[in-house]
Amino acid sequence: MFLIKKLSSFATVIFGVLLLTFLLIHLVPGDPVEVMLGESASSADRNQLRADLGLDQPLIQQFGAYLAKLSQGDLGKSIHTKTPIIEMMKTRYPATVKLALLSLIIGIALGVPMGVYAALKVNHWQDIVVTLVSVRLSAMPAFWLGPMLMLIFAVWLGWLPVSGMESGASIILPALTLGFGLSAILTRMTRTSLLEVLNDDYIRTARAKGLTEQAVILRHALRAALLPIITIVGLQMGSLLAGTVITETIFSWDGIGRLLVESIEKRDYPVTQACVLIVALSYVLVNLVTDVLYRFADPRVRVSA
Repeated sequence: MFLIKKLSSFATVIFGVLLLTFLLIHLVPGDPVEVMLGESASSADRNQLRADLGLDQPLIQQFGAYLAKLSQGDLGKSIHTKTPIIEMMKTRYPATVKLALLSLIIGIALGVPMGVYAALKVNHWQDIVVTLVSVRLSAMPAFWLGPMLMLIFAVWLGWLPVSGMESGASIILPALTLGFGLSAILTRMTRTSLLEVLNDDYIRTARAKGLTEQAVILRHALRAALLPIITIVGLQMGSLLAGTVITETIFSWDGIGRLLVESIEKRDYPVTQACVLIVALSYVLVNLVTDVLYRFADPRVRVSA
């Protein structure tokens, strides 16, 4: 019952995303026919190409045809390259997922321990330093932090590639750009969530039983503080999949975010719609997994449901 309700609500969200995306990209100024043929093309050639692409039909018919193809698993073909979009996604989407997962690992590996450390040293200088660092990191946008990391580690030190995907090390700088921002959010959330449970009765009872401080923190306090952390991780994973556009563009990372930018510039409607659909599906699935993890992490959620 839980999954049925979630899937039905998610289906409504996906349809709304498809409809809004379709309308918005057709309202954006610019004609893909002019982009493909140039301004010097004759009216007859433009009209012929527009008819071949189906752009001469009313929007409602174009949207209906798009949904009909989509129901058969056909994402269509690129207007410019004539390449099946599903083939483009097979190479671009895994690159984005790999970047998002590594960024998430970096964010968790840095953010959660720093948050726990700050909570244990609350109101001491260590807590102040960690808080200041997390605030600074969260205030650094990707379009600034990315070039700074590129300048330091690629240009000045020469340790890492500047951009591209030629070597395995190429993923490090874009992953750090996204991971640092995520770690700042997780640090503050972990600190706040842990402070809320450290003074609860069951924590004092665990200490009174003679458990080590490490066992109290890891087995009792941190587990109770997991729900807000799971929420942030789930939301940020969806955001990473949807928001790698700037980072992928800066580092020439051939993922779905960069493909989306390229398709918008070329007015390649089918590719744009497919990219937005894949991003929306990813976000929805991540939220579904987050809800399931919620139910496993806290029995009270299962009981209330």
